Amino acid sequence: MRYYKWMSVNFQHIAPIIAACMTTGGVIFQIGKHAEKLDFIGLKVEAQEKKEASTSQTINEILGNVNLVRNDVENIKGDIKEIKNYMAVKTR
Repeated sequence: MRYYKWMSVNFQHIAPIIAACMTTGGVIFQIGKHAEKLDFIGLKVEAQEKKEASTSQTINEILGNVNLVRNDVENIKGDIKEIKNYMAVKTR
């Protein structure tokens, strides 16, 4: 009989424990939701950085090609001047 009295627990004693467990569970759930959102945002930012790096690489390749073409055109201009001078001297 003594054991029975010890096992009888009043709802007023259990209510704060249940509330604390529910609150703790809710906090853990909310932390999980926010962690998932942050992970999703992190993936977006990482993808944006990759896109920016790819764009920068493409721009650098284009600028390199433009500089190469510019140098080729300058060389062609120089060759044309030399040919003109040669033809001018030869026709005199």
